[in-house]
Amino acid sequence: MANAKTSGKLPPRFGVQTERGAAGERRVLWFGPNRIAFDDIEAIEGDETRERPIGGLVLGACIFLSVAMILAFGVLETGWRPRFLLGAFFLTCLGIAGISEITKLKPQRFFQIRIRTRSKGVLTFASADPDEVRAFQAALATTGSTI
Repeated sequence: MANAKTSGKLPPRFGVQTERGAAGERRVLWFGPNRIAFDDIEAIEGDETRERPIGGLVLGACIFLSVAMILAFGVLETGWRPRFLLGAFFLTCLGIAGISEITKLKPQRFFQIRIRTRSKGVLTFASADPDEVRAFQAALATTGSTI
């Protein structure tokens, strides 16, 4: 799958099919495990989300710096062995590296399309690829609904 991403040959994540049943033919939109009949769609809405997931980096930096302070306090105030200062220095460097990563982190952008149906509630299609979202919108446009 990783090689497919670099070569641009990903398998389709959605599609439109015509199903034949006892009630006749009906058009169905599928994405992931979800199958939605076009006449079951009530509303469609979409939005773009940008976020910077920094929670883990902040937590890591805080832990490293806290442990470094405890080690430094132990050496300087309570008489622990001076070699623990090497550990404090190393953990301080890791904490500073985590903080510098936070400043360089760029926002991640992804798109969500929520489809409200009569029978299945709200289903969400999400992707970081704008071309894939445009193709999904084109598939939805055949239902007569717009975003």
